[in-house]
Amino acid sequence: MNKTEGPSRVPPFAGAGNLVYREPQVPRFVSGSGCWLTDDGGRRYLDAEAANGTVAWGYDAELLREAYSRCESLPALPSFCESDLRLKVLSRLERLVSDALGAPGRVELDLGGAQAMETALRIAAAANGPGTVVVVEGAFHGRSGVTSMLSSSPRYRELLAATGLEVVRLPSPDCRRCPHSPVGGGCTTGCRSAVTRWGSELSGVGGKDFGRKVSAFVFESVQNVGGMVEPDHLWLRSAVDHARRQGAVVIADEIFTGMHRVGPRWGFQRAGVTPDVVVTSKGLTNGGAALSMVWSREPLGAPDRYRPGSHSSTYIGIPSALAVVDTVLDRWEAWTTVDKDVQRLEEAMRERLTAVASRHPSLVQRVDAMGGTARIVLAGPHAGRLRHLFRTAHPRAGALVATTGMADDVVNVHPPLVIGEADLDVFAEIFDTALEELG
Repeated sequence: MNKTEGPSRVPPFAGAGNLVYREPQVPRFVSGSGCWLTDDGGRRYLDAEAANGTVAWGYDAELLREAYSRCESLPALPSFCESDLRLKVLSRLERLVSDALGAPGRVELDLGGAQAMETALRIAAAANGPGTVVVVEGAFHGRSGVTSMLSSSPRYRELLAATGLEVVRLPSPDCRRCPHSPVGGGCTTGCRSAVTRWGSELSGVGGKDFGRKVSAFVFESVQNVGGMVEPDHLWLRSAVDHARRQGAVVIADEIFTGMHRVGPRWGFQRAGVTPDVVVTSKGLTNGGAALSMVWSREPLGAPDRYRPGSHSSTYIGIPSALAVVDTVLDRWEAWTTVDKDVQRLEEAMRERLTAVASRHPSLVQRVDAMGGTARIVLAGPHAGRLRHLFRTAHPRAGALVATTGMADDVVNVHPPLVIGEADLDVFAEIFDTALEELG
């Protein structure tokens, strides 16, 4: 039995707002190896959530040992100081995007994804001046004061938000919830037209012919928090092309989707779009450090546009975090078969999850998989309950999966990309048991 702190479930010294305490019983994990975590009671959990997709390489203590051996002589630096290690990491990160887009760029570093999104907006504002930001209904870009304004759920704006920021939302790309076309029918010509109406006299949103313009268009290639929704590719290309014609800086939020989580290196490659700014984080550190990357196409990040001193943070230059990124990038470079291996993972997850779902047709509507992710679409708003049963229903082991308040009928699955066939078999068994209990 997992330990609890009395009937309040939240220890008296712990902040109660954290997602950790959304359930009465909270496992306390003490170790991890491969794709498995172990709690303080000895129960093992197959991690199919992977720190929200961060732990692509699983739990590997050797990775951290190797990283820290690279920075023993420089454990910390003032934030205004340069190092060879930082320059090396910046150069490697720049090539990750520039090679994919065939265009040179510059890289800024930040802490979490929300901070990186704010940095991306600063770069856009430096180019276009402060203005409207266009996002997509169903989006999630963080919980900070600024990024909570970009995220769709009003819950993120209830306590603290940058209310002076004008944000306009394009119609949802989720065909399951779209009122304009049959479910699963795909985006129509009308849908593509709807995302290209802004910038006109009637739209209420300024464009290139108006004094107050749209500063940036921000999109996710796959809406993770929105329920693992992939926008129709033609729809997304239409939205990006229109934004660029109107002079907006196009920002790709690849915090979750970057580094092969949904197949290719970058999620935007699935739709064939070319952003001006790319933000990513999770796939760079395997959870070993807080560091994110903002790549901007030349000349957006050049010193005459984005002046030195426009951005700074105490921790983005510390050698320990940079060494973690440097070590993880070595792992990525050595994985020469990553595209084929992630494709095999997609097929393996789809096969197993579909087989289990077919035995419970009254509970599961459909199963989808893309790259190293999958989603289980339920017949009702039971995602939170099923997440709990994934952890508790099976007598020998649990599994960790993801759910969000923005999609209460969807369970998200995104394990470490190195998960093997035997572990996927165990996951399918736990899934089956959880559905039996739910039924």
